[in-house]
Order: sequence, then C-alpha cells, then structure tokens
Amino acid sequence: MKKFALSTTALLALASPLAHAQSSITLYGIIDAGVTYFSNLNGHSAFVANDGSIQSNRWGLRGMEDIGGGSRVIFDLENGFNLYSGSMVQSGVLFSRQAWLGIANDRFGRLTLGKQYDFFWDDLTQFAMGSVAGQYSWHPGDFDHLAGTLHINNAVKYTSANYAGFQAGALYAFPSQSVSAGTGRVIAFGMHYSNGPLDLGAAYTDTHDLGLNGPSQAGTTFFPNLPATPVLANDVSSVGVGGDYHFGISTTRLLFTDTHFRIANDNGSMPTYEVNEILQVTPATTVMGGYWYSKLEAQKWQNATLLLDYALSKRTDVYTSATYLRASGGAAPVFLGGGAAPVFANGIYVGTGQSSTAVRVGIRTLF
Repeated sequence: MKKFALSTTALLALASPLAHAQSSITLYGIIDAGVTYFSNLNGHSAFVANDGSIQSNRWGLRGMEDIGGGSRVIFDLENGFNLYSGSMVQSGVLFSRQAWLGIANDRFGRLTLGKQYDFFWDDLTQFAMGSVAGQYSWHPGDFDHLAGTLHINNAVKYTSANYAGFQAGALYAFPSQSVSAGTGRVIAFGMHYSNGPLDLGAAYTDTHDLGLNGPSQAGTTFFPNLPATPVLANDVSSVGVGGDYHFGISTTRLLFTDTHFRIANDNGSMPTYEVNEILQVTPATTVMGGYWYSKLEAQKWQNATLLLDYALSKRTDVYTSATYLRASGGAAPVFLGGGAAPVFANGIYVGTGQSSTAVRVGIRTLF
C-alpha cells in the first residue's frame, strides 16, 4: 500500500489555519491471476485463464484526516476490475465495491455513509474457507454474502468502538430508485468478540427486492416452478454465527449460515454448515483444508477444498488449490463465477454429471 500524506497535509495547512497535521491518503489493491482446470464446465472439461480467483482484483483510495478530540474523517473508494481484459467488473460504475465517507471516534465508534458491505463481510467472512482459498470455496451463490458480492447502496452504517474485545454495529440502507441500481431496503446487524486465541462473530441481513441469478450463481432455480433465469426476490434474509480458535500453528474455524428466500409465492431456507483448518507450517507456507454442506429443500451441495500457499515476499505469494463440488436433488455443480448457466427442465438440472473439480494455480500480489 502506498501512502501520500505530505502533499495532502500541506494543502490542508494552506487552505485553513484550523487544519490539523495528521492526514493521509493510501492507494491500495490486490492483483490475482492464474489458470483453472474444471473437470465439468457445463458437461465438458476445460482449462480457463481467469483472474480474481483467490481474491477479487481491486484498487482503492483510503483516506483519513485527524480533526482533533480523538475524531477522524475517513473515506474509502474501491473499484473491482478484470485483469485479463482491463475492464471494470461493473460497467459504468467507477467504484463498484465500496464508496463511503464518515467520522470515526476512539470512544464512540464510527458512522459512515455510502456504498458499503454488511456485517457478514465484517464479522463472519474471516471464518470461511473462501477467505483463504477464494471463489470456488464460497457457499452456493454467495447468497449469505460472505464473499462480499452484496454491495449495499444508500447505506448508513454505525460500528461501535472496541470494548474489551467486543464490537457491534447496525446498518440501514434506503431503497434504490430502481432495482437495477441496487436493492430495496436493507437492515443489517453484526457483532464480533476477540479474546486471545478465540474469535467469535454473528451477523444478520435482511434485503428487500434483491436480484438473483440462481442458475449461474449456484446451479439452482431456487424452486421447481421458477424459470431458469434471473429473478427478483421479494425478500432475502440471512443469519450466521462463526468462530475460530488458534493453537500453535493451527487455526480451527466453524461457521453456520442460514438464508431464507421469499420469491413470489415460494419460501425456503438454505442452511450451510462449514468446518475448516488452517496450518501455518512455516512463516511462508500455509496449508488449508475444509468442507461445507448446504441444502435448499431437496437440493444439496457439498464442497471440499485443499489449498497450499507460499509467500515469496510480504506482498506476493503463489498458490495452488483443488476444490470438489457435488450437487444433487435437482441442483447443478456450479462454482461461484464458474461459467454459464446449466440446463434445467421444470427446475431440475438435466445436464451432464453431478460433480465438478476445480484445480487452480495462481499468483497474487498486494500493493
């Protein structure tokens, strides 16, 4: 990450005699690239040159101005991009990941306004194997938002200060003027506790009028009477709890989420149970293995992942991973971001094969 503090401070000092000395702007980002082999990509095996697998490619500007009394003005502007094409992840949106401005205080916490993440991202993502192994290990469709695919427009978010390891927060988002511009009303809560080797987290998010593409996101039409096309969910609510425990070179992580869908006259819940283990074999070598199980009515998904990561430096690492995904009960084996939508008949997958394996080799650098 690159910091540009001197010029900002000088400009503030010239502009106002009341300006405080401590200000900074940080340029940061992640670049990930590699090749993935899919054993079953819509019925065929394939090698794919793709980017943003272990972490989505991004760059951003993060700023802070000390205004005295333990308070700071803060902001973050972050864009997602495709490395191989150079295009933005979301056409026409400069800062597709987050764009917010707020005030933070050492005693009272922080209040931010703009495009933001919910508390699944803040308080639970750290317990998911997808946070280490990337997109092929996230829960079906990322409907529980752990991968950070829910970017909430028009959000007002409060996060408390840290009190003896405990932190909590709440978010409210006003409805977008059009569904294509975001979502309807969003309410979210979260909390986190950290004490020595133990970390715990919990989150809840309720979203109205959320656009979902079940076939391409997770290999499902949600309910048998729905078409194999994008749908507008009247309401999607998710609740989750998780934790980890550090002991020596190992970190054991447990996670549970449950997402409830209300689409027209249909209702259903998707619980997901996950366990994973991280071993810091050497300062440079990380090994992770994990498993999760998810279901929605008769549809079931199982995912097992292994990852080996080696740090070439503090900023750059190389990695390889293997992920096995099995779907049954009418669902298709579709990885998040893994290809075009499969073929369905009356909500039942009629393509070839109930499982797929993704083997990835890549390199990542931070700045």
